[in-house]
Amino acid sequence: MLYGLERLAHPENGMLPTVALIAAGIAIGWIAVRHLLRTPHPLLDLSAFKVLTFAVSTLSAGTIFRVAINATPFLLPLLFQVGFGMRPVDAGLLILAYFLGNLGMKAVTTPTLRRFGFRRVLIVNGLIASLAIMACGAISPQTSPVLVVALMLIAGLTRSMQFTALNTLAFADIGGAQRSSAATLSSMLQQVSMLFGVAVAAAILNLSQIAGGEATPDLADFRIAFIAIGLIGLAASFRFMVLSPSAGAEVSGHSADD
Repeated sequence: MLYGLERLAHPENGMLPTVALIAAGIAIGWIAVRHLLRTPHPLLDLSAFKVLTFAVSTLSAGTIFRVAINATPFLLPLLFQVGFGMRPVDAGLLILAYFLGNLGMKAVTTPTLRRFGFRRVLIVNGLIASLAIMACGAISPQTSPVLVVALMLIAGLTRSMQFTALNTLAFADIGGAQRSSAATLSSMLQQVSMLFGVAVAAAILNLSQIAGGEATPDLADFRIAFIAIGLIGLAASFRFMVLSPSAGAEVSGHSADD
């Protein structure tokens, strides 16, 4: 399935093998889940998904949001080089600002989670991150470089916060007996969301380009892609509302009374 998702970004390789690979992956996955649920001592213990914090942060809202924030680093270099006509070096410098934002958030993540808790951070930060993704579709070659760099920093900062919060919350309520299986499941789903994010972004970009009858994507196609990806992130952000205000409090140190 992962190989099939990766091929979605390259439609010139033919859609039939791609669809066949994804279908085979889903079918084999269904057989595997059916077996794991029926076996007394399975290789992977799926009972971890009964823990709300793990299920939300890895399987449902977490995976959907990771699709959005994993699509962004794929779209941004294309936007700057294809949409803006920038040199790879200049585009790389702007992407550097994006990942500097990732690093800059690390120092304040723990105090923020302790002050506001996982639920509030995942919702509010998720909304800001999604709006930042959509804002990437509004910039143009005429946009002030200062504004572009500021947007890259905000997008990187919120991306880092969301990733850290999701990865930490996932194991907040997991017991020792479930930890090994939970780690494997979490890692697997992160890989799926990473490739699916690239595949979805590429598919939206390609469909918009085909609909416009263009040889290469233009700025309008990138705007559509960023807006669509941002809407996916917004939908996932509201899904975090199912968490309780005290979710993961043992890890964050947040008091529900704060």
